[in-house]
Amino acid sequence: MAVRIVKGKILPIGVDLGTNSLKLAQLSETDGTYDLVAAGAVDVPPELGDNLKARMDFCEKAIRGVVRANGFRGRQCTLSVPASASFVHHVKIPKRPPEQVHEAVLGELNGKLPFPAAEAEIRHVIAGDIAGEGQPRQEVIVVAVRRATIQAQLAMARRAKLDVTGINVDSCAIVDCFARVFRRASDQNRAILFVDLGYASTQVVLSHGRRVVFARNVNIAGRTFDEAVAETLGTTPQEAHGIRRQLDGEDPDDPRVMELHSCMSRAVDQLVDELTQCLRYYEAVFRAHAIERLIFLGGQAMNKRLCQTIAQRLNLPAQIGDPLVQIGTAQGAGQSNGLDRREPQPRWAVAIGLSLGGPQAA
Repeated sequence: MAVRIVKGKILPIGVDLGTNSLKLAQLSETDGTYDLVAAGAVDVPPELGDNLKARMDFCEKAIRGVVRANGFRGRQCTLSVPASASFVHHVKIPKRPPEQVHEAVLGELNGKLPFPAAEAEIRHVIAGDIAGEGQPRQEVIVVAVRRATIQAQLAMARRAKLDVTGINVDSCAIVDCFARVFRRASDQNRAILFVDLGYASTQVVLSHGRRVVFARNVNIAGRTFDEAVAETLGTTPQEAHGIRRQLDGEDPDDPRVMELHSCMSRAVDQLVDELTQCLRYYEAVFRAHAIERLIFLGGQAMNKRLCQTIAQRLNLPAQIGDPLVQIGTAQGAGQSNGLDRREPQPRWAVAIGLSLGGPQAA
């Protein structure tokens, strides 16, 4: 592992406001080489649930403590919009100048948002040109978030003494995390599937090199697995969560892991079905770009048997993602709480990507 003195450009602090874990990471950049400056994580109490005010109050105090304890530099940061708070939708529109895309997208969203459009911040990403219906068309990924959610996050960051330079969504942060790996011109056509197995939801993201071409939130994730185990074993979801965490990283053929996986089998089947639907949609739109590899991310990716099962069912070569690949550690970076660099750390992809993509975040 490389050790360097921090002497390059200090990037913003990436603040991943996850459902059950708050993670902060900061990198520096020198001539295209990246170093980890600081990192820290805090578990979010499950009893906070969907109470936005209570969650933001907790995050404010937790961020202050993490920043003080882990040697972060400066106050600039990029925030994430948690997947559970965002609505992601794909639309197809006739090809038109970039300045006209947003208006066309709004027309396609009529009646489809889970909240009033007047209360939402709506952004889009052009996934690419597609053929169809006699005229050139564009595949567009739309992301909508309640304005009140963003305002609450900004207010929380100000109280925590952070200067927000950008807000990004998890799917874009994931691709930003690995964009440095796709530097060659030939890499821009490589189709990579990222499956971020979180606690409240699973993020399904497909990229062509550095470009996001598909994104979807699937509401089957760690919480679903806890509930399935609890129902089978006759225990509480909280106790089931503890059992699952104890067995994370164990040999997939360990009898205890196999028994636990059996408890989760129906939920895993449902997740595989959802992922299969995502791949069918992608393959229908981007027929010339076969998926090259599946990369697992998120806290649930520590369950090796779960990842093996999903990869086998999807018939794709797969690996556990390492967000810190090709990233050194700056001298004087301090204690990186919860970040063991001796093995892949798939749950850190969003925080690392937020720091790396900070200057471009909208």
